[in-house]
Formats: sequence, structure tokens, C-alpha cells
Amino acid sequence: MKKHILIILLFSILHITSCSKDTKLEGPIINEESPINIIKTPCNFDLSNIKEDEKVVINCILDLEGRTVTLPKNVTLSFNNGDIINGTLNFLDNGKIDGRLLNYSLNIEGNAELINNEFEFIPTKWNITEGITNDKISRENRDLFVTTMQKIKDLGGTVFKINKMDAYFNVDESQTNPTQFPALSAITLPKSDFTLKMTDNTHLRMQPNGAIRPTLLATFRANNITIDGGVLHGDRDEHDYTTINSTHEWGHLLRITGTKNSVFKNIKFIDATGDAIDIHANGHSFDPHYAYCDNILITKNTMIRSRRNHISITDGRNIIIENNEFINASIHTEKSQGIAPGFAIDVEAVRHRNPRGISEIAEDITIKNNTEKGSRIGAVTVHTGDRVTIEENKFESSISYSTSIGTIIRNNEITATQDRDKNNGTAIVAGRDDLYDTNFGGKVYGNIIKDYSIGITVTNKDLETYNNQLLNCKTGIRVATIRNAKIYSNTIKSNLANSDGIVSHPTLEYMDNVIIGGENKGNTIEVTRTPLKFVNTNHLAGQESLKLVISYNNLNSTNTSTFSDTHGFELFKNNINEGGARFINVENSKISNNTINSTVANGIRLDLGCKNLSIKNNIIKVTGRNLECIKINTSDGINIDIENNSCN
Repeated sequence: MKKHILIILLFSILHITSCSKDTKLEGPIINEESPINIIKTPCNFDLSNIKEDEKVVINCILDLEGRTVTLPKNVTLSFNNGDIINGTLNFLDNGKIDGRLLNYSLNIEGNAELINNEFEFIPTKWNITEGITNDKISRENRDLFVTTMQKIKDLGGTVFKINKMDAYFNVDESQTNPTQFPALSAITLPKSDFTLKMTDNTHLRMQPNGAIRPTLLATFRANNITIDGGVLHGDRDEHDYTTINSTHEWGHLLRITGTKNSVFKNIKFIDATGDAIDIHANGHSFDPHYAYCDNILITKNTMIRSRRNHISITDGRNIIIENNEFINASIHTEKSQGIAPGFAIDVEAVRHRNPRGISEIAEDITIKNNTEKGSRIGAVTVHTGDRVTIEENKFESSISYSTSIGTIIRNNEITATQDRDKNNGTAIVAGRDDLYDTNFGGKVYGNIIKDYSIGITVTNKDLETYNNQLLNCKTGIRVATIRNAKIYSNTIKSNLANSDGIVSHPTLEYMDNVIIGGENKGNTIEVTRTPLKFVNTNHLAGQESLKLVISYNNLNSTNTSTFSDTHGFELFKNNINEGGARFINVENSKISNNTINSTVANGIRLDLGCKNLSIKNNIIKVTGRNLECIKINTSDGINIDIENNSCN
């Protein structure tokens, strides 16, 4: 059939008026943007005579007056500053309509799709109420917004664009079904192949509430979703916390549930009652309906003052968090206290077991090139998760892992700015000594740490710590219970008073098969107090065969290294030491091939309780007054073999 084009002519002169509204100093800015469709002239026709294959250009206001109009096959309705309102269009087959003609009073039925897959949402056309409002209207805002997105998706729209909008949305938990998953009470996006694109002028605000688990924006069992831009506001300082038996820590701005192949970028998150972003599964790993997050990118976002964490990951795989800015995670405000855990990023899969298996799985996560400042507790913690790589970030607060296999912490810069970190903080905590062999396969390398009380604490097994720069820390590296570990090629320099290099943790139970240094891999230590200090190490019965090797290190400090109540070691060899070495109650150990140049202490000093020591082939020079190359300061030594040492 030959196509005809029906051109609708205007028979009156347009009269365009504008009005302004007073804007309150408090609360959101009201959207004064006029709708795109500014034509006010009524159409002088209806659509009842449209033929198949016709294209109709709408440049006037067509009021359907509540009627349903059925359109034949292959009809296209194009936009030229007009509108169709107050009724239903039923397309028989292969209909097309310009998204700019859509509005809240027009229903679309039958077989139709948008001419363009990009749709621009104008709040005034969809009856969105902007500004401060009540619970009822803000709930209507949520319903309108959700149904509109789904309507656009059903019409083939894949990009939903919003510019200027500032509105509250009531996302309180379902009152009719309190057990409903919280994401389903939120502004929940369509299931697949959908982009919500907003700007810095788009403000989505959580209506203040007293719910335990409210969520502003959500994806649920979705695939190929993008949220790009926008400003999401929580109700942190307006929230009603009076509900008993609840910490109200689950109020999130974005819940990503069982979602795959999706991107979340350029979003600003402010004042979440719980987390800015929560990434988790639908169900547990043993459930038939289990759906986990996979291939998720969180990038170029800014997160400010979340009450709990900025990002929590409890279940997911192949997650990348990069180029984000984290500010003041979990800090206390005048109206609300921050709540645990209190990190910028928390990876915390629940691993409570039942006969069916592990509850949650978090693995193959990359945290890269982010910045963080002001977190109440720390920057990143991997409480429970495997193969997490934390790299090239610039943090003020700490990085830690507690239960993890194959975590890598590399090439980060961590600088203490808060007194809590300068006085008591640890920049990197690699493991948890009470978990023994639960953590393994970790690496900590290439990091630059400045001004912390403790630079790095290491523990558990199969850990390598190397090529780190620890600058002006009170303690460079602290070693807790550990085995099968290497600590090498680190630089520890501090001019702080009473600063130490590498020391044992007060709770250390044993060190087995641990190498500190190594040929061509020595650590360089220059501190004001003790370069090396090991106390109560392998001194218990049954630990005689455990092994520690400290070799090829450059100890550029004039003060003495100390080993006390330390047994069962191939202890100290091939080091270059600008200070002395003192041994108290040390047994079954070798001290050999070291170069010691001491000006303030004896080269090697043996005190009470030494037994079965071999001191051989050391080159020792002492230049201070009344100093000795080898000073035996006790009469109870047993089986002390001193042989072939050079003394100057």
C-alpha cells in the first residue's frame, strides 16, 4: 500500500508563557524546566481514519477524551512538539511511536515500539511531584517512576534519560508483605538490557522513614544493566531509628541483587542510612533459586557519609571497583552515629555452614585506583572473600583481610592523617593470627606507607611481603603467628622517636619456615630504636624444630637488635648491621657471616639463658668506649660455640 503522510497544520499562533516558583532555601530545588512539548493548540482531527502504513506527525494536542483508539498495521506516530493525552492507543501490528509523545495519561496497547530506543523522561509529563512532600505522594512518585521505566522497556526503549529532576520517593518496606525482598519496594529497574542515564541535576531522594531495610534504587536478578550518573540521597539524619531490636543499618541507596554483566558509574551517593551500595545474591549458594552477582563494574562514583559502609559485597564474582572516591565512611554526625563495620569497602561473605553448604561466596574482586579519606574505621576490609586484589589506590585509612585465600595488596599509597592511625593504627593487616591456616596465598608488595603507628602486620601462612616502603612509621613490620612466609626487599625508614623496624607481635605463638631477607633480597632498615626485635618466639616445648632465617638485611641503625626467649632458629646470617645484636634466653640458633659495625653497643652480646649457640665467621668492628666484639654477659651459657670471628 502506498504510504501517505498526514501533515497536521496549525491554525493559530502559538502563545508561550512561562511562570516561576519561589524556591525554598531548605530542601531540594524545584524543577522549573518546561516540558519539551510546548504546543497548546488542540488538534482539529482524530485518528479514526488512519490507514495502514501511514505516518502521522503530531504537532498539536490530541485529547482522546478517555477513548481507546485502535490503529491499523504499520502506523507511525511522529513528534513535532505535540502531545496525545487522556486515553489509549491500541496498535494492531508493527506500530511505532515517538517517545516524546508519551505521558502518564496515555496508555499503549497492542504491538508497538518506540521509534528511537532512547527516551527522555520529563517529570512534569509523568505527574512526578518534586520537592518536599508527604509519604503518600512520594509513594506515588515511586510507583509512577517504576511503571514508566517498565513501560518504556516494553516499548523497546533501552536508554532512559533524565536531566533535571529533584524528587522524594517513598521506598518504605512493603506494609502488606513485610517479608518481601527490600529491593522490590525500591525504585527497581527492568530486568535486562536497560540503561538509566542521569545527570548531576537528577536528584533521587529517599523519603524519610522508620523502616529497617529501605532501598532507594535497585536491580533484582537483572542482566546487562547500566546506571550512569545522578545524585542519590539517603535519609540518614532524618531517619526514625526508634524501632526496637534493630540497628537500622540496612537502609541502602543502591542494592545490586543477583545481577550480571552490569555497570554503575558517575553516581554520587550521599547520607545512606546503611550502605551506599550493597552487592549480594538472591538466596544462598545452596538454594534452588540462588542468583549471584557476576561481572559487575563500579566506577567513577563518589560516596559521602554513608552511616555503615560505602560498599558492602556479601556475594558476587568478577567484581571491579575502580576510580571511585570514598569520603567520610561511617563518620558520626550531629544527628546519627556511624555503625559497624565502618569501612569504605567491606567484602564480607557469610560462611555459616549447614548440611547444604556455604551460605555466601565472594571472590575474584578487584579494588583499583580509588581514593579514600576520613573513614571512621578503615578503607578496605576483606572480612571473608577470596582472590581479592587491592591495587593502585590512594588511601588515608587501613587495608585488612581476615579470612581470605589469594588476596593481593599491591602498589597502594596509604598516608595517615588522623591521630588514631598515627598513634595506634596499622596501615595493612594481612591476616588474622587466631585463624591459623584459614588464610593463605596472599601477597603484599609495592605499597608506600607513611606516618602510621604500624606499617604492616603479617600472619597466617604462604604469605609474601616485599618491595614495600614504610616511611616514618613507629613500627615498620610486625610479625604475628606465621609459617611458610617471606619478608624481603622492604625499605623501612623512620626518624620518629623510638621507632622500630621488624618486630614480633606480642601474641605470636610460633614462626615456622619464615625467611626475613634472603640473598639479593635483603630488607633495608633505618630506625631510631630497634631494627629487629623478636620476643617469645618458638620458646614453647615442641617448637624446637621450627625455623626462622634472618639474612642479607641492611640494618642501617646504630641501635641494637634484640632476640629474647627465641628458640629453634637458624637465626642471623649474612646481615650488614650498623648496630649490635643482643641475645637473651636464645637456644639452638646460628649467628654467622654477619658484618657488624657498632659504635654504641657491643657487637654481639649474650645474656642469661643462652644455650646451644653457634657464633661463627662474623666480621665485627666496635669503636665506642668499653665495647667488646662479643660480650658474654652471663655465666649460665651452655654449649656456646664461638669460632673464626674477626674483631677490630
